[in-house]
Amino acid sequence: MADVAAAAQLKRKREGAEAQRKKAKTGKNKPAAAGEATPSKTKSATPEVRATPKSAVTSEAKGAQKKQPTPHNAQTNGTSADPATSTLLSAKNKSTPKTQSANAAAALAGGERDVAIASTAVAAETQKQVDIFKKERSPHPWSISAPQGGWFLPQDPVFSPDEKYLLLGKLKALDVYAADTSLLVRSLPLGASSLALAYALSSTDSDLVYVADSAGIISLWNWTDGSKLGRWGIGANVQHLVVVEQPTTSRDLIFTHEADGKHIVNVHALYTGDEASKTEVKQILRTSRPITEMQVLLQGKLIVLSTPNSMIVGKRRKFKQTALQDFEYTWREFEMSRRITTFNAFVQISGGKDKALEDARDHLDLAVGDEEGVIYLFEDVISRFVAVERSQKDASDKKVGPESLAPKRLHWHRTAVRSLKYSLDGNYLISGGDETVLTIWQLATGKQQHLPHLTAAIESIAISPSGASYGVTLANNSVIVLSTSELKAKTNIVGIQTRRISAGKLHRLSNPHFSPNYLTLVPMDIDPNNNSHITFVTPSSQPRHGGASRSEPYIQTFDLANQRPIARQPLTRNNATDPNMGPDGRPILEPSVNLLRISHDGAWLATVDEWVPPVADLSYIEEGISALNVEERTLRREVYLKIWRRDEQNAQWVLDARIDAPHFIDGVSAHARVFDLIADPSGAGFATVGEDRVVRIWRPKTRMRDGVIVRGADRMRGLVNWSLDRAVKLADKLEVDEAHEAAQSTIPRTCRLAFSADGSVLAAGVSWASDEDPGVVHMVDTNDGSIRRSITEVDITALSSVAVLGRHLILLGNTVVVWDMIMDQLVYSIPNKTPGVRIATHSQLLSLAINEEDCTFAVSTPRLQKKEPEDERFTKIATKVTVYSPTSSEPVWSCTIPEALVLGLVAKKGSRGFVALDTSSNIRLLTPSVATFQLPSPPPESTSEVTEEMEVDEDDSEDAEETAMQNVSDLQLSASEELLRTSENDKPVVSSEQLQQIFDSGPSHALPPVRDLFDAVLGLYGRKPRIAASVA
Repeated sequence: MADVAAAAQLKRKREGAEAQRKKAKTGKNKPAAAGEATPSKTKSATPEVRATPKSAVTSEAKGAQKKQPTPHNAQTNGTSADPATSTLLSAKNKSTPKTQSANAAAALAGGERDVAIASTAVAAETQKQVDIFKKERSPHPWSISAPQGGWFLPQDPVFSPDEKYLLLGKLKALDVYAADTSLLVRSLPLGASSLALAYALSSTDSDLVYVADSAGIISLWNWTDGSKLGRWGIGANVQHLVVVEQPTTSRDLIFTHEADGKHIVNVHALYTGDEASKTEVKQILRTSRPITEMQVLLQGKLIVLSTPNSMIVGKRRKFKQTALQDFEYTWREFEMSRRITTFNAFVQISGGKDKALEDARDHLDLAVGDEEGVIYLFEDVISRFVAVERSQKDASDKKVGPESLAPKRLHWHRTAVRSLKYSLDGNYLISGGDETVLTIWQLATGKQQHLPHLTAAIESIAISPSGASYGVTLANNSVIVLSTSELKAKTNIVGIQTRRISAGKLHRLSNPHFSPNYLTLVPMDIDPNNNSHITFVTPSSQPRHGGASRSEPYIQTFDLANQRPIARQPLTRNNATDPNMGPDGRPILEPSVNLLRISHDGAWLATVDEWVPPVADLSYIEEGISALNVEERTLRREVYLKIWRRDEQNAQWVLDARIDAPHFIDGVSAHARVFDLIADPSGAGFATVGEDRVVRIWRPKTRMRDGVIVRGADRMRGLVNWSLDRAVKLADKLEVDEAHEAAQSTIPRTCRLAFSADGSVLAAGVSWASDEDPGVVHMVDTNDGSIRRSITEVDITALSSVAVLGRHLILLGNTVVVWDMIMDQLVYSIPNKTPGVRIATHSQLLSLAINEEDCTFAVSTPRLQKKEPEDERFTKIATKVTVYSPTSSEPVWSCTIPEALVLGLVAKKGSRGFVALDTSSNIRLLTPSVATFQLPSPPPESTSEVTEEMEVDEDDSEDAEETAMQNVSDLQLSASEELLRTSENDKPVVSSEQLQQIFDSGPSHALPPVRDLFDAVLGLYGRKPRIAASVA
């Protein structure tokens, strides 16, 4: 009845408004014919909105928007926004009260009619959007971000002259860091197909830096503003780059070591602009032996080179002639008995630099470190060379050995010396190696000073221009700056420290005798409370020259938004402050974190770490049979499940529980390996599966004492005990002969777990060691622990991952399998093999991640190529990442990551997209492009113009007319207040993300009814509740 009464009342108001419009007169325009509506100039024309990917506004609509404002924008709390308009409106209301009443009635009728029309239009447009979305729903294009992170190049850190900045090179960019804050200031990116090889500051302008890349190009950058000033193609890969000032000029000379079959040392004079034709190059050395290091002294007067087993010293002959083509050198060489790992040269200058350039006699000191940890000091090496040459003038064997030069011998390092540097005055020698100890030698007395317990092995050392700081590059991808007076860290620059795999190791994947244990996936997860924070495990140290262990006892948290690490902490026992070398000289191995998961609320972290004794430690019981060693190591394995609680105050994880041997092998009482660890998405809890084929679910319980909750030191929360909640035994095979009891003890090749979104179903996939057995997937009911279904219709011989996405079960192995759990049938299966790689190795190289926000999943697969099928090495390595939908076998999107393998792939939580981590410690974001949703809005208003007869000055007629029309709009809003009352003064702001949450809430079959979608859209604009209120 209320609807009928409202309709009759609205009809009477419309008839009254129509009669009023017939009586209305205009000052200048022709009177409208009966029943004909004259458009108003103040009317805001709103274009029709279509659900297209891009926002489109017609030219007519743009013109209307430019000509006239929207009534909402001209009103604030029912008052005109223009004071002049408000004054005119007040005078007009006093002079024409009858016209005002008529206008109010007309406005009321027009406003109610507009609301009705708008509601109908919104309903129709919403239905059209839903139809388009359901019928033509297609994913938007995806994109892959530029790599974040990466390892620093094996080169000494470069200080700016004022020591306020450090320049550190990576493969894809040259980064500039502030020394006082350790933060990235600027990045100089290289080309998409180029890799940085070497870099050096200009000797004439400290704001310029030369960068050599793999494309055979040397670029000149201004690192203070990020501008690129020049580039020269030299057509060779530069391994070492040194810049000196050309004598008697203010030009740079660039000494390069170029490796292209032969090893060549060239000196370049590079010019830009109008002087580009003056660019010239001079070859000064060509050798077949690889050059490992290069140092240029006294503006190119002296050059010192090292090869794996010899030192080469070159001196310019015509040192008074400064033209580039006059650069000719006399080379002297002496051999070492052991492999050379590093060296540094120092020239003692007396009487100033200019005198040293003119002096024919040079006092060159040389420090050489070898692989046994010995440092040899050669003093005044050129003079000794000349003396030896004179004594051997008549000898048949003219080879010069180190004993002929009478070096001093310093020995403290137990392993190879990795870096050597003289202090600026030449009185001290700073050395570092794998011992994580910085050693300072006082050359006059031979005394040593040590700075122990650095976080990793020392890779390189640099002395600041003033000599007040040491820049130390560590083998965990970090750089620290130490003050020389107190040896305290002033700067700490940290990169991504995940496992790095060199290209040489990747190319040996096809070798059947090569065990790629280092290719196991890196455990990683994203914080549910902040999807920009990603946590992964890292090794303690990764020296470039071998010696890297598989142990990964640390975790590191990286901020994707700010592109920098924010936290690092150990999760197992480590050797950061303990001796890292055993009595036999072998390194002490640390336990490794093999699995990691964060709970659904981000409050708990579960890890599984494992330690196995080294092979050498059990060699005394081997008796020549290697199988005995393997068995004994298995019996002595240690496996721990640790639960960590988030400490928000200190921003770290605190150990809350440790469960020894979460899985064990019956009969021998040995710790069993844990194959998989997952978090319950519906509550606090974790599930594990191990070699014993038992699925165990672990949950917390609040600790009680006499019915009272036991609280911790903070008194805010009760203490909890983590314990086993349920255990489910997985059968060996479905159709097994009960007489064969031995078959029941078979250890599977691998097992994988996956929870459903609500935590009610747990999928457990088992892959057996035999390639003839296809494997099985068990569907476990988590409420009672029973196995509801065992799927054997799919082949998972080499299972890599299992996931549950909505109603679909996804299996990754030699094939990508999608199984509909409701219909209990196969949706599709896609082959997923890599030729030339063993099945066991191939399963380690695959990654799977699911994203429930847009119901997609991503798969990473290696792409390896050989020149010939019989070749043992791969020539091209890449990874293909493909995004699928569980309802279609056609890929949604795919991309290729060159020269790297993906070691980790996870989905972003709470948003679309995935995060990939590769073997170069680079992180890439795979995200869909954000679609632009057009907001549904009512069609253009058709309210007839309402004019009034009033006397207006001729000069102000147009302004008065526009002001009057604005007044009509204000009266319309005021008269229909019950229908159009707004909680705010402006139009409601509706973002495209809000509409996406309504229309893109899941797959097409899971969309809510059209009526619910319509109500949700009107709820955003706030119209439906007001209309309902007025009708009622």
